Amino acid sequence: MFAFRDARQRRRLAGGFAALAALGMGVAAVRQAGACPFCSAPMQTLGQEIAAADGAVIAQLVSPIPEAAVPASPGGGAVGTELATAKFRIAEVLRGEAKLGGAQELDVVYFGQDPPEKKFLITGLAAISPDKIEWTTPVPLSDRAVQYVKRLPNLPATGVDRLIFFQEHLEDEDPLLAQDAYDEFARAPYADVIALGPHMNRPKLIQWINDPNVGPSGRRLYLTMLGVCGQPEDVAMLESLLSYDYQLMKPGIAAAIANCAAAGTVIGAGLADEMMHADERRKKESLDALIACYLKLKGPEGLALVDEKFLGNPTVEYKNLHSAIMALRFHGEETDVIPRDRLLQSMRLALDHQEFADQVIPDLTRWEDWEVMPRLVAMFKASEKDDWIRQPVASYLLVAAEQQGAPGEQARAALAELESLDAETVERARSLSAFSFLAKAADPAAASPTAAGATGAQAEPVQIGTPSADAAPPAAAAPAAANAAAASDVVAPGPASPTPATPAASRVAAKAADSVGGGTKSVTTDLPWPSKLKIIGVPLLAALVLLVVFAVLLRGTDPRSSQD
Repeated sequence: MFAFRDARQRRRLAGGFAALAALGMGVAAVRQAGACPFCSAPMQTLGQEIAAADGAVIAQLVSPIPEAAVPASPGGGAVGTELATAKFRIAEVLRGEAKLGGAQELDVVYFGQDPPEKKFLITGLAAISPDKIEWTTPVPLSDRAVQYVKRLPNLPATGVDRLIFFQEHLEDEDPLLAQDAYDEFARAPYADVIALGPHMNRPKLIQWINDPNVGPSGRRLYLTMLGVCGQPEDVAMLESLLSYDYQLMKPGIAAAIANCAAAGTVIGAGLADEMMHADERRKKESLDALIACYLKLKGPEGLALVDEKFLGNPTVEYKNLHSAIMALRFHGEETDVIPRDRLLQSMRLALDHQEFADQVIPDLTRWEDWEVMPRLVAMFKASEKDDWIRQPVASYLLVAAEQQGAPGEQARAALAELESLDAETVERARSLSAFSFLAKAADPAAASPTAAGATGAQAEPVQIGTPSADAAPPAAAAPAAANAAAASDVVAPGPASPTPATPAASRVAAKAADSVGGGTKSVTTDLPWPSKLKIIGVPLLAALVLLVVFAVLLRGTDPRSSQD
């Protein structure tokens, strides 16, 4: 490993990792488009690993690596490459039989001390030579896992039948199968999850949602699935989870502890208080999916409770407010359960939270909420120079200015006025017009889920995203919001543009638009689409620059680069 001479070098190297991580997150956001709305980013599944391999086998351990070749400690002596392998006998070839050339045994680096005849999944790539497979670390398999892995190559690539198989292994007693099944659901298109509805085991989903041993990621998935197959009688259970509030119970708990102290039995009283607090934290860990599921089953009437507990609550925790916004974004883009006007009414409540207001303006922009324009202009004027709120307001007005009629005229007049107050911010917003294809406001006819059919058949959905259970508090989140302003002023994290993705969806949307009689139509100006050279070349150039910087940082950490 590298020898770091001082803290400055460590900070420099950490900065390089952070820059590369930011680039990777951007790529991951694109890759995950279309996945389960509230699921965490999945790991590579076993099925993906097998499909991407040049060779994949199920093999039995014949002889482990010789004990003399295993270092006694991480800092032990080097191991000769000719000795540092364990021997495996191939039991079944899953992929790449031609490249194996009839081989019956494999020599693979594996330091585990499993008993002989233990079975493993071993995959490899012909990375160096097209005729020779370089094998990766073997994955131990239980007897049930062996049967599971054998089924993977024959499953459909997508669709309901694939999810039916993996549904049977959610919360499996074998951790490998349970995690792989979850990852398969996390990467599946939301449309496939909806289509699975008639095959879902609703009682089991409810059991898992209430099981304290189920983690927050799994609970998010099960709440998403319950939103598809749930029944009206499930609303009461969801309301109880949403209404569970430690702060309301705290006075009673304090009184009980005081009574115990007076009676001389204080042992365990403090523990009871902490258990109640921990129970609330557990129930709120998956709050985004919980609210979305509740609204899916309750309908527009459910927003009254959400507004009271979160959006309209001046003392709400930052992470809980963020979760509520994520749930509203989901319903605004993926369902037609709640009318857009009613969603906007609740979304506007977030503008009262100073630390969060700048993050909901992109949603108001995308949903063409021009009625809130006077309020946003007033917020711009009342803010300090370089305040976080100014950039998204300017971007909102630039998009509104492209509209015809009164909204466009009002936005152009407001832009002229604000430019006289802060020309730098307005110009910075205009500089983002190179990526204006991301900023274009949604056409209501195309954006409305009803235009894609009331049965739930929609253009391919997207991942809304999953906030951490321990999301950053306002003080920590504010600088991050400021640094990310240039990228998120117009496009909120989460749903992609609701423009129909297929010709069929476009035709349906056009028919829906033609069927609207009377009234003023909202017109969206088509903005120029950037060239493919810019879209592909700019990120690649940025990545190259980061790699060069990173190489310089690594050279600076090499003791040989210094004479001291």
